Amino acid sequence: MKGQEQKGSAAPMGTSPATECRAEFIFYARNQSRKLGSVEVLGDYTCDFRRPDWAHRWTDWNSGRNHYLNLFLCAKHARELGLL
Repeated sequence: MKGQEQKGSAAPMGTSPATECRAEFIFYARNQSRKLGSVEVLGDYTCDFRRPDWAHRWTDWNSGRNHYLNLFLCAKHARELGLL
């Protein structure tokens, strides 16, 4: 019975998987200085903007400190950040 009660309350906080934005583009840190732009995502990935550590990821990517960090973003958030 306890397992059944938990199933009902296991929904994510205010969002369902269908309403979350999905990544449409990958922005590679190494291409940032060369202005090569983005690459379309061929898989099903959540937009990094929705991650709990988003502020830290953006700071690392934008400053160029982490050359191995790639951003997976939907078109809306990429436009808001000036990447598209």
